[in-house]
Amino acid sequence: MCKVNEIDVHLRKPINLVYHTICYHNMNIAVYCSARSGLGEDVMADARSLGDWIGSHGHMLVYGGLSMGLMDVVASATAEAGGKVMGVVPQSRAERQHAANTVSIGVTTLHERKQIMEENADAFVALDGGFGTLDEVMSALATMTFFKEPKPIHLLNRNGLYTPLHAMLQEMAERHLASPDVANAIRLHPDITALTNALNETETK
Repeated sequence: MCKVNEIDVHLRKPINLVYHTICYHNMNIAVYCSARSGLGEDVMADARSLGDWIGSHGHMLVYGGLSMGLMDVVASATAEAGGKVMGVVPQSRAERQHAANTVSIGVTTLHERKQIMEENADAFVALDGGFGTLDEVMSALATMTFFKEPKPIHLLNRNGLYTPLHAMLQEMAERHLASPDVANAIRLHPDITALTNALNETETK
């Protein structure tokens, strides 16, 4: 059953926070993705599919909080499918805050943004993205590895986008610069169906 209460938000220090009364959800899924416009329709469609899956399965989206690029698409789709949305919003971009946010957390730095998303996520997903998305993925990987937290990291590996990243981590392991477990912690998926199937497996564990 769904217990009605204030949303659980894990913070190490007080931050400007807006509370809403909602239900607890099966999983909080952090999504990292591009904020750029003009992306291909296939890229946009996958973001919509992911948001629809999150919302229709009763999960909550944890994301960067803005109505920009793929963030806009995945947040809108989650809300339209009945899901809840936690947006972690940089104060310098507060005017671009997404209207679908169930709860908005204001932060002053990107470091705070990443930390709050990591602390409130049960699983991580990276869609198509640039160096900002890569930074978020590597931060999540470092945090999960250091604190030995078994939170899965799923990457949509469209046309091999993240293959070089995985190969680099494997090369580091071969040179004894990193544990083999680091590369294994990142799970690459060739399409959005494979990715949501993997999330389904996480959901049922």
